[in-house]
Amino acid sequence: MFSQINLKLFSSIVMFATFFSVASTLAQETRKTPRPLKCVYFTPSDCESNPDRAERLMRVMKYVQEFYRSEMNRNGFGPMTFELEEEAPGKLKLYEVRAPKPMREYGRESAWAVRAVVEDALKTSGIDVNKEVVVIFQQGLLWKDGVAEEVASFVGAGAPSHGTAWFYDDPMLDPENLASQEPGGYYHRPCSIGEFNTHYIGGIAHELGHALTLPHDCETDVEREQFGFALMGAGNHTMGRELRGEGKGAFLTYSEALRLSNVPAISGSTPQSRQMDVKLLELQAERVGKKAVTLSGKISTPRPVLGLIAYNDRDARASDYDAKTWCVRPDASGAFKLELTEVAPEPSELRLCVVRDIDSQLLFRVSYCPDGSPTEFSPIQSAMALQKISSLFSGKDVVALNALASGEFASNEELRTLCRQLADVLSTQGAPQLTSPQDVEDANEQFDLTRARFIQEKVGWSRLTRGAHFDGELLQVAGRGFASGLSAHAPSALETRLNRRWKRFHFSYGLQSGSRGSVVFVVYGDGRELFRSGVIRDQELREQTLDVSKVDVLRLTTEDGGDANTSDHSLWIEPILTR
Repeated sequence: MFSQINLKLFSSIVMFATFFSVASTLAQETRKTPRPLKCVYFTPSDCESNPDRAERLMRVMKYVQEFYRSEMNRNGFGPMTFELEEEAPGKLKLYEVRAPKPMREYGRESAWAVRAVVEDALKTSGIDVNKEVVVIFQQGLLWKDGVAEEVASFVGAGAPSHGTAWFYDDPMLDPENLASQEPGGYYHRPCSIGEFNTHYIGGIAHELGHALTLPHDCETDVEREQFGFALMGAGNHTMGRELRGEGKGAFLTYSEALRLSNVPAISGSTPQSRQMDVKLLELQAERVGKKAVTLSGKISTPRPVLGLIAYNDRDARASDYDAKTWCVRPDASGAFKLELTEVAPEPSELRLCVVRDIDSQLLFRVSYCPDGSPTEFSPIQSAMALQKISSLFSGKDVVALNALASGEFASNEELRTLCRQLADVLSTQGAPQLTSPQDVEDANEQFDLTRARFIQEKVGWSRLTRGAHFDGELLQVAGRGFASGLSAHAPSALETRLNRRWKRFHFSYGLQSGSRGSVVFVVYGDGRELFRSGVIRDQELREQTLDVSKVDVLRLTTEDGGDANTSDHSLWIEPILTR
């Protein structure tokens, strides 16, 4: 007989099976050509390759492969998993790469340097790592007196078309050892050989998840009691421990499985690129219990989507390992309703992700505090107002923006002003008139660099855009929208002449809302560094004022935060020079 808690879980599973039958069918029907992982063995110049690597790592990858297969099947998507290349029966095909430097030269922050070496080496085999999911086994553990030091990177990152994961290899790494309670392992402290394998094989499954586009999340309390720990949460530290009688292991949450179902390396489909054509039109939140919140809303989409995922991520932990998830499939009109349970009354971030047939995209993101107060959902309402304004702005609808300013937002000074500013920008015919700050007449007490002519203009991706994001959307940082600003994806460099005719430079800076990159903002005056921010990863808006009275050439730059420049959508907001 089911207990009460298991009955609730059983009901949820039945509901998911009903809501996502279309998703499951589509995922299975789009399976076409196997896209096996490319497994690389990376050996630093001062190391020797482990002699049994091909057989042992085949067992490791088969174990992880079967974990994905069984969990995708349990979630209702059928036995979907990634494919492997075999050199011979029982032997994993490994692309051997001999590195030019010793192990210590490939430290914790050297993942992309390792990838660059691998990319060059695999070209000789006709393999483009930018079109494959590549896993790199490294000699990354340094043992001394029974203590293992983690030297190399152990991470993963990916897009729908390709991904990379970096793992460690070690002679002890073998799923056959997962049940072992014998001493001899080490993971930040002495542990059993079985626990050593739990952490590192679990880590392989987890980082491979990142290479297959999965973000972090965690399980609900109900799921933890039934299944254990989510793979993309703490599951990388629990995988296989049930074999030692030490508690429940790891599993794939429904949201993880849903996102995996459209990844080419899992589905066998061909990677595609399509404009993000799903829009969130409405979103309301309502408290329905002490720890329960209902989200209801509507999306517009030209084709059916596989589902929506709501992430509720508590701020108490800096990372998103504690983001609980809930899923729903909108009806034919795009309407949806979803109950979020186990919502803690503390500062959190709410994210809505849409899962399409070809990818998963962030649809909405806002910080709020679901504490039961009368204003707990005000940030959601404000964010939706900005989303409405942004949609009209990107659609160049001047009439509707002015209507909002005089109607719905008439009593909100900030939103009313923003609508009018954006309408004025759109009303300006033709390309904006650009001016060098050195040519601005003295009678003008201030000048907005949004309209500055730059003598150097370089961006890391796409193009420099003024008064809008590169995709035509509204400039947004920290829940606010702006008509003034420069969007310059890192690494970027913008250089203009002041000719010592200005006294102060005031600006705000941050990442475009929804960006998940990391950026450093730097300002130079005649080659001398005037300002350098720390690494910006959050969604906060910061401001700065600089003395530029003796500056001839002003240079604004953004650098990636040390983890490559993916999603480094950096914004210079209201960059104003004053006399």
